[in-house]
Amino acid sequence: MALTIGGLLTEARGLLTDTIPTVGGDTRYSDADLVAAFNDALLQARAKRPDAFLDMGLRNTVPQYAMPGDVSTAFPIDAAYYPAFLFYVVGRTEMREDTFSNDGRAVALMNRFVSQLLTVAS
Repeated sequence: MALTIGGLLTEARGLLTDTIPTVGGDTRYSDADLVAAFNDALLQARAKRPDAFLDMGLRNTVPQYAMPGDVSTAFPIDAAYYPAFLFYVVGRTEMREDTFSNDGRAVALMNRFVSQLLTVAS
């Protein structure tokens, strides 16, 4: 199964318990919010692990994605970083001021993102 940006965002919605639309017909977090978090994760990962972007070329700009066109796009770096990106998207999304958010959980997820990025597998 190929990992995609859309798949990551769907998993993030599940962790955010944001799969059922509210009374107005929208979810709590827009697709644009989730994609913005994903794009930010790419920039953060590039700053912390430039080696993950060797296939793209270190001098090239980090790609930025938009919805809905990019949901079927393959996850742009090694699949080993997919879980870290999932934690980042959920953590960053929960950091915004929201009645349902859990700030402690958001900080823990953001820290887990950094921890997983910086862990060297043997």
